[in-house]
Order: sequence, then structure tokens, then C-alpha cells
Amino acid sequence: MGKRQLRLDRQGAIATLTFDWADKANTMGQDFAPQMLDALAEIERDKAIQAVVLTGSGKVFCGGGDLFEIMSPDRVPVEEDVLMVAGYNAVAERLYYLRCPVIAAVNGPAAGGGAGVAMACDFAIAAPSARYDIAFARLGLSGADVGVPWLLAHHLGPGRANYYMYTAGSIDAATGLGLGLFVEVVAAPDLLARAQELALQITQNYTPLTLGITKTAMRHGSRMELRANLAYEAYLQAVAFQAAGHKESVERYRQKVLKKGSGK
Repeated sequence: MGKRQLRLDRQGAIATLTFDWADKANTMGQDFAPQMLDALAEIERDKAIQAVVLTGSGKVFCGGGDLFEIMSPDRVPVEEDVLMVAGYNAVAERLYYLRCPVIAAVNGPAAGGGAGVAMACDFAIAAPSARYDIAFARLGLSGADVGVPWLLAHHLGPGRANYYMYTAGSIDAATGLGLGLFVEVVAAPDLLARAQELALQITQNYTPLTLGITKTAMRHGSRMELRANLAYEAYLQAVAFQAAGHKESVERYRQKVLKKGSGK
């Protein structure tokens, strides 16, 4: 089993995390979950990082589970498979709740659990060749893997999610754009630069504190009943009101208005 290279690059407040084993179609082997969890923990610790871009090298975003490494025609103890699948599921959970926003730059097909990894990001942009292959059934497996059923239903609603799950369908870039799975479709040579541009825009719009608060509200608030969410947001926003960044921004804005009003 060869070690697969997960590349983490930093540029200012932006981290780019790349599945960099294109010779294996960026499939998920036995070391995928520990490597990803280590990389995400490193991002969590580095408070200078405020946005993340997740992408794949070559022509595939993530080819799903490696059929030759994590699957076998021979029976193995079910406990081993439970632990292995739980590891991949932990990656989706960590991505979904990561401290800062994660943009998936889907450069090509994302198959099976690879689609779950992409959908666990805050939003996704796609190359024209991108697609989500909901292909578990073709391997004699359930569709309940790497959060795909929950994430797909969250993005599309239960009806469309059921359709793609039960038909083991594929969602190409154009269809995904229309359904809201992708927010933009970008020419392949420009995809990574566009994702990094969006990440930079995010870091410029918010202070680290207010970006974290906004991520918390987006991930948790939508699961609440409205009245509970509004009460929750009051406390979140009150913290932002007390922050130095807010006070400084208000003072700059006031001075700008006063200067404009005086004609200076």
C-alpha cells in the first residue's frame, strides 16, 4: 500500500488542500481518513487560516473508495468494516463543521464517498467535467455512506435526493448548477484560481471572529425552529458587537460619512 499524498498549501489566510494521487484517480484508500483528519486538525490549529479550498489533482476530484484496497471479494469481520466506514464518515463531519468555510473546487468526477466529501463543504464550484456519481448500489452497497443521503437531501430536498439515490444516478456540472449543488461552473484551467478568489473575498468580508460566528450560525441555526434560532443569533451577534473589529469599523464608517457631509 503506497502512501498517498495529501497536499496542504498556505497563502495568507487561505489554505488549499489537494488530493494529489491522480495516478489512482484520487480514490480513498486505508490511509485517507487519518490523513484527512490530521490535515483538518492542522487547519483548525492554525488560526491564521480563515478559508479553505478543497480540490483534486488531475482529471478526477475523488474517485470514491479504492476497490483494490478497502474492498475485497472475501469476507472480513464486520467490526473492521464498521471502523473503516466510520473513519470516512468522520471526514465528512469534520469538513461540515470545520471552524472556517470550505470551498470545494470540483475539478472532475466525485464518485461515491467522494461526492459526500464535496457536499460536506460549505459550497462547491465545478469544472464542466465535474459530476457527482451516486454509485454505491452498483457495488452491492447501500447508499448510506459518507453522509451522502443526508447531505443530498439537505441540498436537494427528499424527493430529488431519493431519485438520485435509488437510481444510482449521476449529476453532471450543468445539472448540478441548476439544482444548486454547484454555485458556479468555471473553465477547468480557471477553476482553482476562481475558488481561491472566492476564498479571498470571504476573508476580506469578515474578521476572524465574525467569520466564525457566521459559520456557526449557518451550520447550526438552520436546524433550529425559528424562535430558537432568533434567540441563538441574538447571543452570537452580541459577541460581535463587543469585538474591537466592529468598533473600529463603525468608527471608520462614521468618519467617512462625516467627511462626506462636510464636503471635505
